[in-house]
This record gives sequence, C-alpha cells and structure tokens, in this order.
Amino acid sequence: MAPYRPRHGLTTPRGDAREDDDALVVDSTGMTVVPAVVDTVAPAGRRGKRSEHVATLTPGTTSDLLVVPDELAPDVPSALAVLMSRPDQVRALVAAGRPVPWAGGDVPGRATAPEAGVPAPPDLTGSPRVGVWIDQEDFLHQELTADGRYDETRGGRPHAYRGRYWIDGDRIDYLDDLGFWAVGYFRGDELHHVGYVMRLG
Repeated sequence: MAPYRPRHGLTTPRGDAREDDDALVVDSTGMTVVPAVVDTVAPAGRRGKRSEHVATLTPGTTSDLLVVPDELAPDVPSALAVLMSRPDQVRALVAAGRPVPWAGGDVPGRATAPEAGVPAPPDLTGSPRVGVWIDQEDFLHQELTADGRYDETRGGRPHAYRGRYWIDGDRIDYLDDLGFWAVGYFRGDELHHVGYVMRLG
C-alpha cells in the first residue's frame, strides 16, 4: 500500500471538518498519512485480543492512522518506524478513532492503554533476558524488569517509552502506556526491535 500524501488538510466531502461535531482535524499539509496496520506498530484501541489489535480500514470501523512529515515517509514501513524512532516528529496518531500522540507530544488527559482482555505479565525473576538492552550506537537503552515492565531511554531522553511486555519463545510483545503495540525478536544474544539491534549492557 502506498502512503497517502494529501495536498491540503484532511477535510470531509462537505468542506472543513471543523464544521462537524467532535471531528478530529489534522493539518496534514506536507504530511504523509498511513494506516497503522502492520504488526510492528499496531495501536490498541478498545480491542481485547492480540489479533484484534491490528488496525483495519474496513468501512464502518474506527480508523488507526499515523501522520508524519513527507520526508520521513518514503514508504509505509519508514513512516511507521517514525513512531518508534522519532516520536517528536509524529504530527498525529489516531487509534480506534481517538487521538494518542498529537503534534509531537501526548494528548493532555488521554487515557492509558486499555486493560480489558490484556493478561498480566508473568513474573520473570531470574530470566536471562531481564536487564538493560543497549543498541550499537548507544542511542536506545531498553530496560526489561522482572515484573514485566519496560522503560526506554532514547537519545538521552529518559522514559521515552514505558509499558508492559510479554515473552513467548524468541518473540517479545510490548504494550506501551501510550496505547500502542510493538514487537521484537531475540536472536542469540541480540534483541531486534524496530530496526535496532541491542545487547544486554
């Protein structure tokens, strides 16, 4: 699927969306709009099962859309990677029809990730995968704790992302406190996550 690059702001067929009650208006001039449909970044709305977290564009359902600058989105995977690697550049992330990040920051007063149907992380005391994982450029530090929580420092910015994680074999699933899912894979003594390769520090 090719990214959608609007020439003007997002509008309804009747004109400016601000005329609608409860409409979300994103000035998308110079921006690329992509559906958050892939497994690596699947925003969580009110869906309970993991398979339901992947967004769809089925008519009648609420949309999961990501809006980023054109220059950061030559294709859909690159646009989605911006959410994890450069969150300050995200113009908007709308999950299940609700705003999550907005104009490079969190939406004030936005609820955290839904709890319904999401299992509690297991106790990982003694797991060899618990600890601080650091990428090759020392940009990303991802701490996995025994209580099933993670806390990331990115480019020296502490607590850039925090949330819960589950390990199933060599796969790790993350549910961020912002409300989106991400995934990584353990390969030997490395952890691969959205383009980063990390080792235990």
